[in-house]
Amino acid sequence: MIFAMSGVSGEIDVVFLGAVAELLDAAGVRYEQRGAPVRRRERPKLGLWVTLPGEGAYAIVTVTGIVPDEETGWRRARFPHDSDPTAGFEVAFHERPFRTRGHPFAAAAERRLGVQPEDVVAIVREWLSWQDNWSIPVVPPDEATRVRRLARLAKARREAQDLRVDVDLDPLLLAWLERDQGNTARKLIDELFLPGIRWRFPRDLTGRLASRATVLLHECSPPTHPLRKGIWLAVEGPAPRAAAGLTVRLVQASSLRAQHRWDSMPEYWHAGDRDLDALWGVRPGTGRALIAGATDALLAGRPLEALTMCGIGVDPRAGRLLAGRPDNFQLREWTDRWVTNAVDLLSRSAPWRWHDAVAPGRRPRRLESLGGYNTSRRPGLFLLHRKGSPYLSFDQSASCLVTPRTDWERDPDYDLVRLGLLERAHIPLGSPDALSSSDGTP
Repeated sequence: MIFAMSGVSGEIDVVFLGAVAELLDAAGVRYEQRGAPVRRRERPKLGLWVTLPGEGAYAIVTVTGIVPDEETGWRRARFPHDSDPTAGFEVAFHERPFRTRGHPFAAAAERRLGVQPEDVVAIVREWLSWQDNWSIPVVPPDEATRVRRLARLAKARREAQDLRVDVDLDPLLLAWLERDQGNTARKLIDELFLPGIRWRFPRDLTGRLASRATVLLHECSPPTHPLRKGIWLAVEGPAPRAAAGLTVRLVQASSLRAQHRWDSMPEYWHAGDRDLDALWGVRPGTGRALIAGATDALLAGRPLEALTMCGIGVDPRAGRLLAGRPDNFQLREWTDRWVTNAVDLLSRSAPWRWHDAVAPGRRPRRLESLGGYNTSRRPGLFLLHRKGSPYLSFDQSASCLVTPRTDWERDPDYDLVRLGLLERAHIPLGSPDALSSSDGTP
């Protein structure tokens, strides 16, 4: 292979890279010769660019001065401190998601040094299979564990009939309400559907009431700015290690950051005109067969199939995770945790109902965080509106906007009835439930 000088590299670089190019040709690895990204104040360099799996990922081979190092074997020579360096190779993994100022590939995800051309080819061949090496099988949540958790939930809900529900209104917050707002709040309190509140209040994995959980029921006074807090009528759970009981209060809360909101589900706590089928998402065009098929796919570890059935778009990054593949090279060690959490999250979802949860012009809202990394770039699955339909994306963001659980999560009652742990007639509802099947199956 003969290289042109291109005005960016010296003769020694051309000779050394020519040896690497011959080995790449022999191994059947395709590459491109062009100028390589360099650090500030470094002379221009010639590089060999090898396309790697990933989003705009490349391995870039350059010639550099190296010196022996006791810890790593070799390190880059620092001029003029290292006066007698050895000519060697630097192989850098670059990918587009991690851009910095200047050259779009200036920040390398990983750099390795070598002396022989064979070392360079071995590194490149290793990186060519990095996605397969770091991929994991998509494993559905353990069915026995899920059934035991739902059995505890069914038992707790049946035993919640005598659960104490107190009303404790803050006089100051009540005084901040206008007359009509205060009258509405008092009227709603008088008409609370307590059996529904006791039944559906969030619970932990053991079936106990979720401590310090707050469920927003009705916004009594909207905030002066969308990002500020309004005054809500809410139900609060018990303090940790306190006696089981619920308290209805007026609280200051931001509706954009609340995971538990029942203002769109008045049947849960007040009164409404929808039956269980409507609350579970059974509508014209979304029949029971589609819901049952999507649920089976989610519980079997086939989330992409279920999302396609429900007409949900998926961005490439979320698609890679839900297929068990790493998001990118730099964060490849998080693949196991993120894939497991994403599949578990979607196993509890109701994607057929997401069409009502998104609207044009809204910013993406987080379903749940997937854990790990740092607070300024919390990874998570986000729901947004794109081209007339819901769209699921994976992103790393510090955004505090969340999608309420009632908008994206499957009602546990659906699974309880499906497993035969409850009958539809046992489920309290703020409106008559028109049973559409005599056998009690969803």
